[in-house]
Amino acid sequence: MKVFVLGPVPVRTGGIACTVQAWYKAAKAAVPAADLTDKQWTLISHLLPAGRGSRVRRSVDAIFAKARTGVSWPKLREEYGSTSTASKYFNEWVAQGVWAELDLALAEVERVPLPGLDLLPPTRIEGRVDPRVILSAAEPSRTGS
Repeated sequence: MKVFVLGPVPVRTGGIACTVQAWYKAAKAAVPAADLTDKQWTLISHLLPAGRGSRVRRSVDAIFAKARTGVSWPKLREEYGSTSTASKYFNEWVAQGVWAELDLALAEVERVPLPGLDLLPPTRIEGRVDPRVILSAAEPSRTGS
């Protein structure tokens, strides 16, 4: 048998599990499929602090994107702004029970499952069977069983 590694071996960075994905996994909940629409935002905005400008809304969308994609916070920074703020908000809201309320308020929103953890590189496995070692149904086992 031969195993060929065809691509790079994925590396989990940081060594710490994603707290956002861990929350969704523990809650056995799927993640909103996209950033919130204005109508969806009105369902939860009263649960959250006003924040400066659209910072709170961008943080919520960043949290959903993190759960949906599993990418690191820095990779979300360009699209969503300060991800350290989003991370801080998420931890506060979970501790206060706000995130569970928020998730419940968005129960009718289209959801997607958490992404699978892909730690195996692309591979090809080849093998062959030596016909000389195959037993037929009529032959006794070589091990005596």
